[in-house]
Amino acid sequence: MIDYQILRSRRKTLALQVKQGQVFVRAPLYLDEQFISAFIQKKEAWLKAKITAQNITVDLCCDYTQGAKIFLFGQLVTLNIIFTCSVSKNDIYRSTLDNNQQVLVIVFPFYKQKNLTLKSQLTAAVKKSIERYLKQQAINIILPNVEQYSQITQLVPTSIKIRQYRARWGSCNNRGELNFNYLLMMLPITVINYVIVHELCHLRYLNHSTDFWQLVAKHYPDYEIAKQWIKTHQAALQWQQPSAP
Repeated sequence: MIDYQILRSRRKTLALQVKQGQVFVRAPLYLDEQFISAFIQKKEAWLKAKITAQNITVDLCCDYTQGAKIFLFGQLVTLNIIFTCSVSKNDIYRSTLDNNQQVLVIVFPFYKQKNLTLKSQLTAAVKKSIERYLKQQAINIILPNVEQYSQITQLVPTSIKIRQYRARWGSCNNRGELNFNYLLMMLPITVINYVIVHELCHLRYLNHSTDFWQLVAKHYPDYEIAKQWIKTHQAALQWQQPSAP
């Protein structure tokens, strides 16, 4: 039997929540505990799957150290941090090992090693290098893809900005300006394109009305799959964790 904690209130319905591997039951004041126990048993398979998924994603959270894992274009890559005399400035690139393991190589000039002896110094430098890499990738991918989907949707923004945001993947304002989070590069290209279409559709409907979602579905029929990918992997998406738009 799964352990759970009951949180009672004046609510009218029963709800389950799995947070950090712990199950919370939000129940009305009057609801019998025997009924709650039976409900938990009925949902046991779903709850176990949810707990397992959360435990896995927590383990995958990147700490920017050697061998840590991070999502890049929807695939987990392993960080390989090296110092070498053959480069004069920081470099970063993606490679594939013989066993098809995806690796993100962060290269520092050898002379910088003496300034990165503390773990905190090195991880900060690695994080900064990855952020620069993600931003450049975002510029190379988001801008042309926005142009492509603008032609398809006939929705054209007045401007596009790419930067890091704490709590969102993208946004649109009433001036027609679109903003995109360069951490989108952690997501699969298909999900990135969903976010692009999502924000373009806000140029017509600056809300999440039925008309808005119908427009999104018209230009991106698989948008529910993209939303679910974000929701499923959110705990493993580093930095701040934006919610699905």
